[in-house]
This record gives sequence, structure tokens and C-alpha cells, in this order.
Amino acid sequence: MPGYGYCILKSVIFAGNEQNMTRITMKHWLGANERSHVVPSDKWYLDFSNKTLPLIRQSPLFRNEDDYTQDDAAISFGMYFQDAISQNGGWKVFSEAYHERYGSYLPFYPLTDEYVPDEVNKEDISFIIWTLKSHATLYEEGKYYLFDPFDKDLLALSQSVYELMDACFEEAPISEEETLFLWVMGPDLLDMPITPLPEVTPETKLSKDVARCLEYSGGKPLLYFPTYQKLRSFFVEVLEWDKNPASLLPDLKSKKEFVIYANAKGMLVAHDVAAYFSEEHNPMYNAKRARKHGYDMFCHPGACPFDLLKYGMAKGLLPDVALPFPNGKEVLHQYWDFIARYYLCEYYEGE
Repeated sequence: MPGYGYCILKSVIFAGNEQNMTRITMKHWLGANERSHVVPSDKWYLDFSNKTLPLIRQSPLFRNEDDYTQDDAAISFGMYFQDAISQNGGWKVFSEAYHERYGSYLPFYPLTDEYVPDEVNKEDISFIIWTLKSHATLYEEGKYYLFDPFDKDLLALSQSVYELMDACFEEAPISEEETLFLWVMGPDLLDMPITPLPEVTPETKLSKDVARCLEYSGGKPLLYFPTYQKLRSFFVEVLEWDKNPASLLPDLKSKKEFVIYANAKGMLVAHDVAAYFSEEHNPMYNAKRARKHGYDMFCHPGACPFDLLKYGMAKGLLPDVALPFPNGKEVLHQYWDFIARYYLCEYYEGE
């Protein structure tokens, strides 16, 4: 580690390049930590957060963002540094929970022998920047934001922040207060268990609708219907539902491209997703549309019932879905479960 003198030199250089470097106040820092009392290490990590502001302002990722967004990024870097030095807090909670779930300390980035969980790592900083640029929606009609974890500007900023942390590492104090676990992401999202698929076995007691679906399809769990009219006819002619329009899921009249998933839990109906499922008996499958729009099922709450999404991935029926950036297919297929947790929140494994 270069040591304290280099840390001071870097700070002087940054101060010369940017005015108003000490914009973040102690009140702001304490608010991010959701406490009102000051501990001895707070001023040091607040000062460090302010030292990252020139790097953040110069980065194309944040150059045109408002002060609040820039300050939030700086505080996130300060909180990560504090957690890495103190070996507690939100980052420690997240990385250990992720490791317990997936066998690695974080998604997206291959971890070499140079990665040390108890120290500062460029990959960690890259992931933190990814969380700052990637936002889930908390409701069905909301907008979510995707970002490439290998974006060149993201990697450049993580390198610069890492170099500053490396320069200041020996002087960074251990904090007697832990940061909140929520500053990275809610650990309950990683705690949610992966439940088995509701597979049908010879011993399964099937509902009448499921039994008729499987008999009609020759045992295939997924059935496809291009229009509501076709779906409604299936309800009446095969499932023998009442012909009363109110009994035939009238809310789906304006939808199309339906998938029925007949399984041990029951029968579920999804709309506007059939084009993404690759099966011989699905005439609507469209690889181009799957590549362009299929990722919405993993990121938009309510876009696709989770059991159907999980079935599609487990059976290899979604081969062309990809996130909208150069290596998006590889990232989605390798990390789809984490991405679904991150974006779908309570819809992950939800009904």
C-alpha cells in the first residue's frame, strides 16, 4: 500500500481539479447511516467520500447527474470502504449472503486469486456502481433501469476509486458502528429459498383443469394460444368452463400470445410472452423478439409468472433471451436468478 503521504497527495490533486469538494455534510452522512450520533471514524469516512466526488463528477456515468445522485455515489463508496476495513456492515452482510447462496462473493465479475474478501477489491466497487445505475421498480407500471456491468466507463471509475482507496488504505480507521445492511440491497432478497418446480408425477393429485390440459397437450405442461378468442374457445371446449363471459377471464380480452402452464400447483395463464418460449409446438416463437424483449420477464414485476419463468430457464426453453448490451445473453443466462431477485423483489417466487 502506498501509505498516508500518497493519500494526501491524491487529495491535493483532486482539490486542485475541483472546487467545493467538501459538499457532503456530516448530517448527510449520518442520514445515510440512519443514526444521529457521531462516532470517531465518521469524519474520516465523510472526508474520504468527499475525496471521491471529483472522480464521480468527471465520469461520464455521473457527469450530467444532479448533486444528490453524485453525493449518493460518493457516500456509497465511503460506506463500502468503511465496511471493507471494519469487516462488518452492509457490504459484509451482502457478500456473505451472496456467497452462501451462489458460492461466489458477487455476481457478474470472475474472481481470480487476487480477489481477497477481507480487503478492498475493484470487482466490489464495480458492482456497487452497477447498483447505483441499475434500479428496480417497486410496482408493475413503473420503469426499471438496466446497465451493463462491463461498461467501459463503469470499469474506469471503479479503477480510479480503487486506486484512491488503495492509497488511503493504511490510514483508514476501524469503525465502531456498522453501516446499515440495506445500503447494498435487502438481504431478504437473497434469503428467499429457491423452491422446486411444481412438477407433475404419477402420484400428483391434479386439478380438473390441469388434468384436461395435459390430456389435450399429450402431457406437455405448456400450451400456446395466439389470441384471446383461441384461449376462450379452449376454456369452453376443452376445460368445459361456463360460457358466461364473466367466467372466461375477460380482463385478458386485450391481450395476446398466451401461455398456459399446467403444473402440480394448478393452471396459470400468462400473456404477451409466448414469443419467447422455444418449443416445437409453439408456432409463435420468435428468436429475434426474444433477444430484443425477453429480458422484461426477469426485470418487470408481473410481466411473467415466476413459476413459468423458472420452468422456462430450467428446461432450456428461453435460449435467446438477453439483456440489452453486448454480452447481455451470457450475463442473463449465468446470473438470471440473482437478476430476477434484484428486479422482481417480492414477485420472485411470489404467486
